[in-house]
Amino acid sequence: MHASEADQLTNLTETTCFHCHKSCLDEIAHFEEKAFCCHGCKQVYQLLTDNSLEDYYVCDVNPGKAPSEQNFEFLNNPHFQDQLISFSSQGVSKVNFHLPAIHCRSCLYLLENLSKLNPGIVKTTLNFGKKDLTVWFQEDQINLGQLATLLASLGYEPLISSDEVPEEKRKRANHQTQLFIKLGIAGFCAGNAMLFSFPEYLGIEDGSLKQLFGYLNIALGSIAVFYSGSEYFKNVWAHIKLGKMTIELPILLGILVGYGRSVYEVFSHTGAGYIDSVSGLIFFLLIGKWFQQKSFDFLSFERNYKAYFPLVISKLEEGIEVNYPLNEIKIGDHLIIRNQEIIPADAVLITGSSQMDYSFVTGESELLKLNEGNSMYAGGRHTGERIEIEIKKELKQSHLTQLWEQQAFKDPLHKTENWENFANQVGGYFTVGLISLAILVGSYWHFTDPSRWSNSVVSILVIACPCALAISYPFALGHGIRWLAKSNFFIKDIQAFERMAQVDTIVLDKTGTLTLPSTQNPIAKLTRELSSSEWSALYSLALQSTHPMSRQFVRYLPKNQPIVHLEKFAEKMGKGLEAIIEGIEYRLGNAKFTGHQVPKDNDYIRSESQLYIQIGGISVGFIEFPWVYRAGIEVMIHQLQAKYKVYLLSGDKQAHAGSILDWFPDPSTYQFECSPMDKMKFIQSLQDQGKRVAMIGDGLNDAGALRQSHVGIAISDDHLHFTPASDAILKGEQLAQLPTLLAFSKFGLKLIKLSFLLSLVYNAIGLSYAVQGDLSPLIAAILMPVNSISMLLIANLGMSWKGYTLKS
Repeated sequence: MHASEADQLTNLTETTCFHCHKSCLDEIAHFEEKAFCCHGCKQVYQLLTDNSLEDYYVCDVNPGKAPSEQNFEFLNNPHFQDQLISFSSQGVSKVNFHLPAIHCRSCLYLLENLSKLNPGIVKTTLNFGKKDLTVWFQEDQINLGQLATLLASLGYEPLISSDEVPEEKRKRANHQTQLFIKLGIAGFCAGNAMLFSFPEYLGIEDGSLKQLFGYLNIALGSIAVFYSGSEYFKNVWAHIKLGKMTIELPILLGILVGYGRSVYEVFSHTGAGYIDSVSGLIFFLLIGKWFQQKSFDFLSFERNYKAYFPLVISKLEEGIEVNYPLNEIKIGDHLIIRNQEIIPADAVLITGSSQMDYSFVTGESELLKLNEGNSMYAGGRHTGERIEIEIKKELKQSHLTQLWEQQAFKDPLHKTENWENFANQVGGYFTVGLISLAILVGSYWHFTDPSRWSNSVVSILVIACPCALAISYPFALGHGIRWLAKSNFFIKDIQAFERMAQVDTIVLDKTGTLTLPSTQNPIAKLTRELSSSEWSALYSLALQSTHPMSRQFVRYLPKNQPIVHLEKFAEKMGKGLEAIIEGIEYRLGNAKFTGHQVPKDNDYIRSESQLYIQIGGISVGFIEFPWVYRAGIEVMIHQLQAKYKVYLLSGDKQAHAGSILDWFPDPSTYQFECSPMDKMKFIQSLQDQGKRVAMIGDGLNDAGALRQSHVGIAISDDHLHFTPASDAILKGEQLAQLPTLLAFSKFGLKLIKLSFLLSLVYNAIGLSYAVQGDLSPLIAAILMPVNSISMLLIANLGMSWKGYTLKS
């Protein structure tokens, strides 16, 4: 390869951008002796320095985010204004934006000083945890679209949803609010019950004071038990009606026995009761429930096909182009679609031609040539000239949405209807054993020594209450979820964490999951040196295609290439590209298409091999691209195969598989040309064999399989943007660590089981005294939270220790 060719094909350097800290290309922008990867980053820096906001760069490490060129003028449409603006009066409006890119103190500094960048912004407040920004702005100085565009230009592109707030989301938010209220009241009752119990703790014999405090404790305990603990009554009753016993039944029994004994002692003046212990137990149980429900507010695990579509569409009305929200599409509408835009519903091509990319929907990487009169389906990405289409089906009736009509999408409890977590699995046996023991011991002492039967039964039910498992379970697994998040593996909830630990079969998607565009430089093997005009012609030709090979070719040529006019451009499916440029025919593609004589095995375009060149009917060699599998994938697959049954599914053709088939020697473990429905049915067939399946995929074509599987893991190189509905989101660069991450989940479940066994040993020792009637219920009430706290510490310390190994 000639030196000049190497110079033309290598444009990456080690320079990093001062603003976003990403690697710069050779064509870097300079300002004030600082390097920037693009003019956008340079403009953000200038904007901040011009407005005395330089502290943005010193508040935290690597604060900057690359700016977005997205234009949000469509938000000025009344539909979006009604959806986003929560208050408006006398020209001042209030809007809430969700900004996924928020990540550090510098973000907080910049966004709360946003008014310095535009006088139309009155003030801003930021909810850092939820990544929500509230802005008050003057409508006569800056409109909603300009405000969103300003945020995007700073690197904080708002995440706008096309739907109204779903009813399910409102219910979830209301449930969380109720949980917080109950948690606060339980904490108030527990704290004050301890305060009112001080006379008993200190041995004060003032009868009237003890009596008053006893009555106050009963009032506080009643509120804690019957309001804060009301969820336990509802859940236990619901499961009893279904003929099930869960871990909540013995917990509720322990609470009611402790409360009932307290009421008896206070009103009979025989003791102070255990209201402080009962209220404290409810408080800690509710903390566990809150910890169990708390997830990642900045991620969405429940996205459907609408999240993939554009928010607005361009409709033709009497020859004039007008923007409308996506949900206002009707049959018969004529829409304008530009290059790289998504087809929003099934339609017919009216004018123009299209190279249609269905890879994100079907997994097939080859483009489909469409001409006037051809049908096109929702979810396809158009490549080429501006086209006009006519809508033939409503969005909800489109070909793409058929997948969402499957039972796995209709039933929100699909993944859990035939599954019980470990706590509930042992709950039934534990409840039967506990009640049986209490009845036997109570009956024995009733006939042997009636003075002991009450103490023995109460002590058994209180000390053996499985609150240790109920508290340590959500805390430990929730702690594990947070450790995994530090490795860019985001789990939806602790149920998904536990199901992941039980997986025995793994299904991998290929395109976009195991593969990605290569970041390594290609090698040119040419028969002669090409002129600059020939490189420009090839660059212009490759720009017309979205094939992975064409994209790689464009990426590794200098970006200052002049774009030349093409005549008679055509893309031959499975072959390559051709066009006439300045009277000369140029071809890019596979060996046969470009007239090269090569072994038969190389006679097709492979994303990991060669792109051949023909100029003026003469073959001039090829550019060899490196493998495009993610780093460490081969080792990862072999590690998984050592512990799991591993399958490969792809919507692509088997001819495009390359060397990946060497890692799957058994032909029964892979399938190609799979439709989204085929993938979903394959998962179902494995489940029918009793397998617990984890699906690893990235696109809409994997959405059904992700939903059907026991655990669906979506791979995303940008987890803040579109991913299909899933139980977990794994950043693409971490995929090679999947065996380690799955092992961590298995460790978490083993730790829970170990802590439960230790709790049983503890309970056995306490019960050995309780069955003899020698253990005071007061001592039992004290030992119960001690047991819970000790098990909680064991579980959390164990998860922390294992979590540190993820980072090493």
